[in-house]
Amino acid sequence: MSDSRSPDHPLTARVDALVRRRHELVGLPKRHGDGIGETEGLTHSEYARISDALFRLQRGLTGTRSLIGARYMDDPDMLAAYLFFYWPVSYAQVAGILDQSGLRPARILDMGAGPGPAAAALLDAGADSAVLVDSSSSALDLARRVLALGPASPERVRYLPADLEGPRPFDTAAERGPYDCIVFGHSLNELWIDAPDRAERVLALTGAASDCLSPEGFLMVVEPALLATSRDALAVRDGLVSAGWSVFAPCPGRSRHACPALAAGPGHTCHDELRWETPETVRVLARRTGLDKDSLKATWFLARPPGAPSALPGSAYPEDAYRVVSDPLLNKAGRIRYLLCGASGRFAFSAPAEDPESKKSGFAYLRRGDVIRVSNPEIRESGWGLGPGTRIEVLPPVGSLRGRSGRG
Repeated sequence: MSDSRSPDHPLTARVDALVRRRHELVGLPKRHGDGIGETEGLTHSEYARISDALFRLQRGLTGTRSLIGARYMDDPDMLAAYLFFYWPVSYAQVAGILDQSGLRPARILDMGAGPGPAAAALLDAGADSAVLVDSSSSALDLARRVLALGPASPERVRYLPADLEGPRPFDTAAERGPYDCIVFGHSLNELWIDAPDRAERVLALTGAASDCLSPEGFLMVVEPALLATSRDALAVRDGLVSAGWSVFAPCPGRSRHACPALAAGPGHTCHDELRWETPETVRVLARRTGLDKDSLKATWFLARPPGAPSALPGSAYPEDAYRVVSDPLLNKAGRIRYLLCGASGRFAFSAPAEDPESKKSGFAYLRRGDVIRVSNPEIRESGWGLGPGTRIEVLPPVGSLRGRSGRG
């Protein structure tokens, strides 16, 4: 994504506004004697207090998961930890997905919006309007105050309480549609936690989004890169594909095919690694708590329902492209290998660790999430190898997907 350290970057402006209004937003008491003015950044004591809350929040959301379904946003310290750490992360993930796809939807429905990071990213990317739905009135109230700090006027944003686990969760928002993008940002993994038919319920919820989408509209699902939550998201993806949906990103050549990672076994999954420049508050809190946010790991996909116009691009990338879906791995034979995924499935692409062609061809510089074309690979029993005539092309986002969807 573009440089989020730039003072002109929307995320920079958002984080700066959160810091300036932190006492009002999260109820942290104003303090004196820290030697830092309230408009110059978080104070030392605030960083210490928020770091402790962030550790508890991280353990409760991604470790023991004991906070899933709890009212943790009623705790001002945990709320501060969310706003200054997870809020920028979630915002940046959605912004990075938009950068990759080139899509700029006009009308947004954010399901399970929380304090609104996904909606904020979509609005800052040019959306005309947004409807935020959440079961927590306190989360929606915070979203209202947070989004008020940005450029969107109150008339462009609506906040609707609704239970996503209820029988008709889209009803309150349907009359304001149709929508060009319906986003579930880190919300599906918190639904129906103890239900034996949880997977079926989540799939039914996401599938019901089709009734609220415009002809060019799409579904965006973003979930944590933990093994369980990632595999659950991929299962939703495959369930939608089985129901006739088309997944046009980030899976080249597999818009109507199942995810090979799920078939590989219970220890396998697939996630993306989005690149960003870490905001100061996230960087400092990550260092204090031992968390790694130098890159943004998430499992995500964009999908269109069965009735989408056939003229719309079926994929964000050419059918002969492959996505790098692993970090570089060193095998016992002394070869560096990546996993590629595309129309022919998921397989290894490898080269000898000391091969001078590795750097010359660009193989050594591949990263998880790159989309590439490979010509003249060496065919090996385990997949592809880097041969003397192998050429690698790293593809940029496809221009045909760029532009605005919905009424402008």
